[in-house]
Amino acid sequence: MAGQPERIALAYQPTGFQPRGGLQRLALNLVEHLRGSGAVVQVLVTRGRGHGLEVRWPDLPASRHLAGVDALVILGCDQPWAYALAVTQRLRRPGLAVHWLPSFHDPRSVAHPLRARLAGRALKVMQHLGIQVHVQTEHERSLLAAGACHLSSHALGSDLRRRLQLALPPEPDDDRPLDLLFVGRPTIQKGWPRFLRLAARSGLRCAAVVPSVPEGERAAAEAAGVTLVHNPDDPTLLAMLRQARLVTIPADYESFGLAQLEALSQGCLVPVLGHWPLWQGFAELQWQECSGEQIANACRALCRNDPERRRLVSLQLAHLRCHPILATPFLPGVSRTRPHG
Repeated sequence: MAGQPERIALAYQPTGFQPRGGLQRLALNLVEHLRGSGAVVQVLVTRGRGHGLEVRWPDLPASRHLAGVDALVILGCDQPWAYALAVTQRLRRPGLAVHWLPSFHDPRSVAHPLRARLAGRALKVMQHLGIQVHVQTEHERSLLAAGACHLSSHALGSDLRRRLQLALPPEPDDDRPLDLLFVGRPTIQKGWPRFLRLAARSGLRCAAVVPSVPEGERAAAEAAGVTLVHNPDDPTLLAMLRQARLVTIPADYESFGLAQLEALSQGCLVPVLGHWPLWQGFAELQWQECSGEQIANACRALCRNDPERRRLVSLQLAHLRCHPILATPFLPGVSRTRPHG
């Protein structure tokens, strides 16, 4: 019998470095993946506002209701409306498939542990209600497992996946005028104050790519010797990555780390500066327990020893390409063809 494409609604609020990180980047990649599987996707409008995907895909419909939808996918776990949406839809339409990719962070590795613990408990309750929760690391599954918690790969965009597969170690004559580069939001969560201290302590050539510059941060960056680049387009960002020796993002926790993967695809070295489950088992560059002075010394040493830096880039690429998460299905069970009728 002929099949009809599944109709999937996507609900989220854009956060992070848009459109290069956070839930916005994840949503863009998710729509690409679902459309590639033949699904029909729409954005669920919450509180009278669309959630940004219409800008990228003008033909992507927005809706204020879920009539005719076969599945609901929720991204993120730090907004109360998401929990209300999941519960009300479960009560109103018990047959509706609800999937949740929370981008959950370990409470022991974040600035707001109480909020993360509450989110963890709520996500376990959601599983008892029949809602399928998807996580991106075995560590997160160990924290959230309550009967319906599934391991999922990340929705890497086809462009980034291709760059990672084709990436070669930097050439010996590779000219990189930047020593340290930060990419992300200038927040405590992403380690921005730590990066400024590292830049000032190291005396190296430093720059930062940020989506916005909060009041007072420009002066702080200048005092630390950091050149700020505000919200560049994709070609400019990739060009800056090709100019940097090390990308240093001292985030306490990264469930996956798209900025780090982009950096590796352009030949940058990425020291592990926090609890980043993707790099568990990688013996090199585990600097999360090092002091600020030790990290500055290590950065200076690698910037002076380019053969060693290139060797470590090769090891990081090899670790990533062989990582089992990249061969894990993405959001298993979300997109499937349903029978006609």
